[in-house]
This record gives sequence, C-alpha cells and structure tokens, in this order.
Amino acid sequence: MLWSARGKTAGETAGILGISEETVVRHLKIARERYSVPCRQMLILCALFDGVIGFWEVHDWWRPL
Repeated sequence: MLWSARGKTAGETAGILGISEETVVRHLKIARERYSVPCRQMLILCALFDGVIGFWEVHDWWRPL
C-alpha cells in the first residue's frame, strides 16, 4: 500500500519489491476486500487513518532528511 500511496503503479511496485505484478495486484485486492472498499484510493485513505501507513511515509518521501 505504501508504494501505491506514493503514486507507484503495480508494475513499478513489483520492480521495486522484486516480485511479480500479479502478486502486487493480488495483495492490493486482498487489502481492498479486508477494508471493504472498491478502489485503491479508498484503500490508501483507510490505511492512512488506521495508522497502517503514516502520512510522513507518503509526504515528501523522495526528499532527503
């Protein structure tokens, strides 16, 4: 979810994590089903508010500290 929240596609996320694109899609689908949400944007929003991923991990992640 974090890489999706950072704007990466399933293909880009797969490359970063070294897994197949199908695996990324499957994991995101399972997460959407657990949250009972229809789309990736709602999944990210729910994960942010539940604390699964932090706003600080998404905002300005590409900038050095």
